Amino acid sequence: MTKIIFSRKGFDSSTGGIPSIKIGESLISLPIPYNKNTLTTYNHLGLGKYIKELSNNKIKPLDKCHFDPNLENGMFGQVGAAQTHLQNNDVCEGDLFLFWGWFREIFTINKKNIFSKDDPGHYRFFGWLQIGKIVHLGKDPSWYKNETPNPNSHPHTIGLWKENNTLYLASDKLNILGLENFYGFGKFKASQKTKLSIDPHTKKSRWKCPKWLNPNYGGCGMTYHKDKKRWGDNSVDIVGRGQEFIAEPTKISDCKEWLSNIFKDAYTINEIKTNLTK
Repeated sequence: MTKIIFSRKGFDSSTGGIPSIKIGESLISLPIPYNKNTLTTYNHLGLGKYIKELSNNKIKPLDKCHFDPNLENGMFGQVGAAQTHLQNNDVCEGDLFLFWGWFREIFTINKKNIFSKDDPGHYRFFGWLQIGKIVHLGKDPSWYKNETPNPNSHPHTIGLWKENNTLYLASDKLNILGLENFYGFGKFKASQKTKLSIDPHTKKSRWKCPKWLNPNYGGCGMTYHKDKKRWGDNSVDIVGRGQEFIAEPTKISDCKEWLSNIFKDAYTINEIKTNLTK
């Protein structure tokens, strides 16, 4: 059975210090500040103005960042303990990353971007990647790219890393539980379907929990969440600072229904092609 990996990415309270960006149904996951093994700046990604204003100038447009996952090109890198966790749980081709993070609505006043006081910040899905190929880059990934690294290069292909440095490449098309008409990687729209926090005013780390996942209903659970006290009737309290939570569904039809509902608010192949031709 395909595994589903709930993968936390983007800014959080300790890395970056502010939420990522929600503008209506559009989501922009802010890549974390990082000077090592990257040539990408926030300006390069078109995020310079956002990052300067929303961080109150604590983060600069020319600061470098770790642009990962790259949902423009279908690439995601992992290394260290998080990669060991993926490997120990036999994550392989065909498995599905669902990327999630901390978001907050913004709006513009006098041409300046500010966070909305009506949104305390919440967790939600922002993208996906189904694994099409796994590349074990190793400590020195320079062999992977012949050309000189540039701002468009994936950070895990630049510089030196730990020996288990790994790159996940997306499949051409999504191929899971009957879903179709989607690329193997992409972005979700902001909606109630992609929102995870039940009541962010109270506790943003308390998620809505489908029955196929919830052990209280015979669901499969997920790694790092063995403590039964974390699971409510329709909720789960997410552990802090974890990166990759792995689930291996056993209730296939329930999982398929849940995924199909979420992907109703994903950008389809046709929508992406239409936007590119505008």
